[in-house]
Amino acid sequence: MRIRFWKVWALAAGFMTASAFIPALYGQEAQAKATPKEKAKAKTEPDAAGKRTIELQLALSSGSGSKGCKIEVKPANASCRFEPQTIDIDGAGSRASQRSVTLKDVEIRGADRNVAVAITIREADGTAKTIYRGYRVAAEPKPGQVEHFTCWMTSPSRSAVVAAPDPAPTRR
Repeated sequence: MRIRFWKVWALAAGFMTASAFIPALYGQEAQAKATPKEKAKAKTEPDAAGKRTIELQLALSSGSGSKGCKIEVKPANASCRFEPQTIDIDGAGSRASQRSVTLKDVEIRGADRNVAVAITIREADGTAKTIYRGYRVAAEPKPGQVEHFTCWMTSPSRSAVVAAPDPAPTRR
């Protein structure tokens, strides 16, 4: 019994001594006061080495209606940044049309090198359809070359006709 009592008193004395000296040695008062550092200024303009030129071949397969349409190409999310572009397609001409859109100064922010594009087709009657496409670009582009991607689309009015349910058959 005496041995256990002695161990408890020694342990309690050790805790009391440690609680008196430890905060003074390792506490906040013992550390030197940090001088306020200047905030690091964010880069306002990224370097030109991270920017690319990408060419999109937009193929509108089912025509753009009799009054034409507008196609708007813009970034789909924050993983890439470029200036939005708008193309006007007139209603006259063939049923299928192909247009080329050159996206200049594309800044890719993600490590996976994906370019996410939102393509919105707006017809003259007000119907709109947004198509999202993602493309992975090369790790290091060849100097002077432009990367090409193709996107096949249908106009909103044409896809609505195709997607409409068949009328219920009548019973005789």
